[in-house]
Amino acid sequence: MPYNIKQNEIPNSLLIFGEETFLVDELINHITNKMISEGLDTNSIERLEGSSISEQEIVDNANNLSLISPQKLLIINNFDVLYKNKRKSFPGLVNYLNNPNPSTKILFIGVPNRLNGISKELSNSKKASSAKSKIEKLPEVLKFLIQSELYTEFPKLYDNEIPDWVVKRALKYKKEIDIQTANLIALSCNSIREIDSELDKLNVYLGNNNHITIDDVEEIVGINKENNVFELTKSVGIRDLDTSLRITDNLLMHSNQSVLILITLTRYFLTLFKLIDETKATTNKFQLAGKVGVNPYFIDEYTRSLSKYSPTDVERSISILSKADEELKSTSTDNKYLMFRTLTDIIT
Repeated sequence: MPYNIKQNEIPNSLLIFGEETFLVDELINHITNKMISEGLDTNSIERLEGSSISEQEIVDNANNLSLISPQKLLIINNFDVLYKNKRKSFPGLVNYLNNPNPSTKILFIGVPNRLNGISKELSNSKKASSAKSKIEKLPEVLKFLIQSELYTEFPKLYDNEIPDWVVKRALKYKKEIDIQTANLIALSCNSIREIDSELDKLNVYLGNNNHITIDDVEEIVGINKENNVFELTKSVGIRDLDTSLRITDNLLMHSNQSVLILITLTRYFLTLFKLIDETKATTNKFQLAGKVGVNPYFIDEYTRSLSKYSPTDVERSISILSKADEELKSTSTDNKYLMFRTLTDIIT
């Protein structure tokens, strides 16, 4: 398992990398601020560039005591540049990592691109063996840091992972957000850095109110109230093809979010599928909302859709969406054509 800095003390050496650079930067700032709060003088923070430093110089800098504070922080940016086109590393650096100066913390930032996603590969039983073989071929210092679990990776978040990330991220601001509203924010932003910025704005806007609603997102994030993913699910739910195509066209015109649109529609029909059984046991909308995992505010919309879609229609729609998702990922089909065809197949 990679090192979890939030659950442990800061180690003497830590490798930080990942395609989600916003989270990489955030962890560096978190560690820096934590050490400053514990007595580190800002003048004892040294930033070095992998493109202009040797491994021997890293060791020498780490062993040099700070005359200003009892601690020292070395941040080695672009650490991967040291190992461009080479596999060997200076033995003295690995020796140092085995017996580090207790007064110095070193953050190694960056790895060769071939290591991106290594943490996911190591946790995948089918890919773990291949990942370990990849690690064995690394320069000794990188191999040491990873095998010693002195690393934290922030791998790329795929479109289907972002709404769940938004829900968890909102908790940082002590706010709650349901998956549908989180999906709306995800559809409206181009990166998790941008998403976090919008959550920060929502936090200020809401004050002591701890629940983020669709209206809040529309007000602060600036979502078009007539052309968003919620209006799309509503129009699909009542089998209004013309409106569904118009909204989809507008969504795709501003950003290529075909995957997230498919995810949203799939979740919608999976919720309908669950609701088919639950409505046999109760008609209480609060109980139904709890059973299928949606905000009670939306439950009437879902129950109305069940009058438009038979159980067979719901299963068929889920199958159509699954095939569309596979096609989107595996072919070069025009996204707009694919989305229009999928909606037509579901609604008509």
